[in-house]
Amino acid sequence: MPFVKCSVGGCSTKLQPILKVDPKDRDTWFYRECDKCFRPVCEKHSVEIDAHIVCERCRKELEEKQQAPKSIDLGIRLPSQAKDDRV
Repeated sequence: MPFVKCSVGGCSTKLQPILKVDPKDRDTWFYRECDKCFRPVCEKHSVEIDAHIVCERCRKELEEKQQAPKSIDLGIRLPSQAKDDRV
């Protein structure tokens, strides 16, 4: 089985398993991964937010969504151009 590497921005850090269910069987080893996209990620490229591990990619997406201005419908409707022509 090949080494598991960080998946963020070309990082080639080899990840160490955080749990080895069966030390002889590498298919049962667990590695640190993002709780949003489920890709392997090193500690350098991840942060813990509300007890969840989030990679840099997902963190940037979350920040962009939070910063995006939300439009508010005030219920004000302008008369259409067709009605103005009839008057």
